[in-house]
Amino acid sequence: MYGLQAINAANGWVIALAGLGIVFTGLVILAILIAQTERFLKLWDRMCEEILKHRPGRLSSEPEILTPPPRGKPPAPETDRTEIHLSHEESEILSNFQLITQRMGEPFPLHSLLEKAEKLGVPNPQSYLNTFLKWGLIVESREKDQKGLYQWREDLKVPLEEDYTF
Repeated sequence: MYGLQAINAANGWVIALAGLGIVFTGLVILAILIAQTERFLKLWDRMCEEILKHRPGRLSSEPEILTPPPRGKPPAPETDRTEIHLSHEESEILSNFQLITQRMGEPFPLHSLLEKAEKLGVPNPQSYLNTFLKWGLIVESREKDQKGLYQWREDLKVPLEEDYTF
């Protein structure tokens, strides 16, 4: 059997009409979605704005005016504290840094401290160094001939973890 007789015998007309219906329905749904895209995007934007309004650190709709940083030496970190309590991991890193700087001598350049800490396998030395600088544990040398060199702040007390025993 060939031709139209074969199509009739195998229910080909029904299969063809079903395929036509599926394709046509898919195209209609696609056309509706494309036509409603603009509405959907406006709704999405409104929802995002509502979410951002209720967040504590929300973004301002007004443009922020950026002021250039002041020229010259940045201000020293404000550290009025005389004692800093560190976690176990931070105190270990601090003792590693202090051992390295004892061998190097004070004042010391930060890049050398980082290089030696990385060689010794200290995890994330840049992060910890940044933290110690922010806390004021490491300060820039005050002497004019030693610009770019740093030293440990001597008036700041860091109690050891053994001091916390109950």
